[in-house]
Amino acid sequence: MMTDRMPRTEIGRSNWTDEQRAEFLRRRRGRNWLLLAALGALSVMIYGIAVVKLHEYGQMW
Repeated sequence: MMTDRMPRTEIGRSNWTDEQRAEFLRRRRGRNWLLLAALGALSVMIYGIAVVKLHEYGQMW
């Protein structure tokens, strides 16, 4: 009987040292903070444009 299922992957232990793992986690944490700042800046920019446009066309206040 032929199946279209993908083969199962084996989950194994990583061969990273504790120092490599700590460095990876430190860098990932830094990237996460950078991504949060970028998304926050984009949100503030879009909100600011919306407020200016709404005020400009008299639909706000």
